[in-house]
Amino acid sequence: MPNTLPVADTATKRLGYLDNLRSFVIFLVVITHTVVTYSGFGGWYYKEVNSASLNVVSRIVFGLYGSFTQAWFMGALFFLAAFFAARSLAKRGPAAFVRERLFRLGVPLLIYIFVIEPFIGYFLVNYGNARERLTFVQAYLWYLASFSWVGGTGPLWFVEALLLFSLPYAAWRAIRPASKAVGTVPSAMTVVLTIVATGLAAFSIRLFQPIGTSVANLQLCYFASYVSLFLLGIHAGEKRWLESFPERRGITWFTIVLAVGVPVWFVIMVGGGATRGVYLFNGGLNWQSFVYAFWESFVAIGFSLGLIAFFRKYLNVENGFTKLLASNSFGIYMFHAPVLITISLLLIPWHGVPLLKAALVAPFAFAATLALSFLILRRIPGLRAVLK
Repeated sequence: MPNTLPVADTATKRLGYLDNLRSFVIFLVVITHTVVTYSGFGGWYYKEVNSASLNVVSRIVFGLYGSFTQAWFMGALFFLAAFFAARSLAKRGPAAFVRERLFRLGVPLLIYIFVIEPFIGYFLVNYGNARERLTFVQAYLWYLASFSWVGGTGPLWFVEALLLFSLPYAAWRAIRPASKAVGTVPSAMTVVLTIVATGLAAFSIRLFQPIGTSVANLQLCYFASYVSLFLLGIHAGEKRWLESFPERRGITWFTIVLAVGVPVWFVIMVGGGATRGVYLFNGGLNWQSFVYAFWESFVAIGFSLGLIAFFRKYLNVENGFTKLLASNSFGIYMFHAPVLITISLLLIPWHGVPLLKAALVAPFAFAATLALSFLILRRIPGLRAVLK
């Protein structure tokens, strides 16, 4: 997000792989919302397909991608953002850090809530057939008066959550400054205990906030892993152990999660009744929800650490293309919703196979949003200051 993961400069050149990881995750964000569009699984502004109409192959492909990606990719962003937030706070001090967070996170959030969200709701998806009943000004005034804007964060719920996490962190460090001592890399046992604690927390939260529910567009059902990875990122930033995290250990986690996580997902889906339309794993006091919460925790933490090691070993490169992606990552994240929706609406007449449409639309939407972000950063100085 803005200035939470800056493009690597001479002081942080060896951390360029983190920029590449962030760019990759944001590419997955665009794919994920495209998958929701053409699968019906999950929540999004526009869904072209009802999940019940999918064939078995499409259900498996869309379901596995959605479950596996959801388990780790936003948590990985929280880890990376927290890592750089810790470094920023240590450099700036708590007060200046809070001012910077309010500007870098608060301004884009307000732009999305009060500009982009109303545009999408009225001109693209036409909520409640508003265009047939109201002018845009009338609809916008209703949006404000009804407090619908409280949940109008769209994908920028992440920015809102990051701001909510960062402010208490700054307050805590104002009271109790961090030690400057370099810490040790978390042991395998520490990682396992973190996975267990996160799984228990997720299961507990889903007794009251099952998967599929949200509060003001914040899906609290997933916040156990978000908080855990944010705290882990803070620890990595303050104790400076990320650079010394053993690549072999990380690659081992990466391999284990793929080798174990994917088969276990099939066991949960088949044994838990998902193939029969039973989704008990979404939450509640049952074994499906309990096992699924631990599966997600295992994937979230293990795969995030594994990918960091993987990118450091194999994708620690900087060139013109990676710098272009890194400098536009937040712009892509912020503007991909209206671009993806517009492309999806334009392609309604094409009655293609959902899997094929998703495979073609996702990279096209990503490229189109990259181009839009690039133009905005070059042509609108005010937004460039916010999104750089």
